Amino acid sequence: MDVDSTEGVSGAVQTEDLLTRAVIEALTAGRSWAHIATQLGVPPPTTRDHLAVTDRDWQESIVAHENARAARLNDQTWTRRS
Repeated sequence: MDVDSTEGVSGAVQTEDLLTRAVIEALTAGRSWAHIATQLGVPPPTTRDHLAVTDRDWQESIVAHENARAARLNDQTWTRRS
């Protein structure tokens, strides 16, 4: 694959779209953010002063987890191209 190719980008966009649809379906089915995060392998978020974990905390943890995963995959792609 050419370094300037859009193939890698479209694959990432497809993955993001699939994840978005899966989360929407899970929420529509009544699943909690905690359940969705657990299914994605996201560790429980830490809160300040040991407050209750909110949906927003879970959402931010999911985003951070998926961004880190995407960065790792991107690093592996660049390593294979070298």
